[in-house]
Amino acid sequence: MNQSQQLLDVTTNALLHLEFKKLEKTLSLAERNTLLIHFLKRIVKSNQYRGAKKPARQWLSLGRQSGADLETILVRHHESLLQTCSSDLYRFVDLIQKIEANLETKVQYSQAHRIDLNARYGRVLVCVVDEDLTSSFDEDGLMIKSTQMLFIGQSADKELFSQFVEESTYFQSVVAYEDEMHLRVELFRM
Repeated sequence: MNQSQQLLDVTTNALLHLEFKKLEKTLSLAERNTLLIHFLKRIVKSNQYRGAKKPARQWLSLGRQSGADLETILVRHHESLLQTCSSDLYRFVDLIQKIEANLETKVQYSQAHRIDLNARYGRVLVCVVDEDLTSSFDEDGLMIKSTQMLFIGQSADKELFSQFVEESTYFQSVVAYEDEMHLRVELFRM
């Protein structure tokens, strides 16, 4: 899980924790800050959220200042993180990470005429094939043109790769080529 996703999780959980406490009774600003500070202290001490420790410490510092509204600060960060984590580029990277984890490989990036078909990590070769991947996404992370992915490997792994690509609710995939050991799909924004 990358830092943005960890921070999104932390802000979401902190704000939910606060909302549940608000259901029990009306909380003053100081009580809300205290609850959020206690929640964030656990995050800072947790090894699970290494990527979120520095921002959590900053939030703790802000929350301890006189007159600070830690809830408002976290809401603003949460909204910003939702936009960042919901871009097409973020979802594309998430799909790549899912493929890498489940197929125990590293996804490569190459131009079509430069693919090294023997450069496999593990049992399979998975490659994002694009002349310029950065031109597939705009500055806001929105996919503005399609990109292709190539898979080479055994049929069982090919089925698993195909399953992850097809399960994506953010991208539409079209099979450009398929045989027993090869699959090339073109990904479009839904």
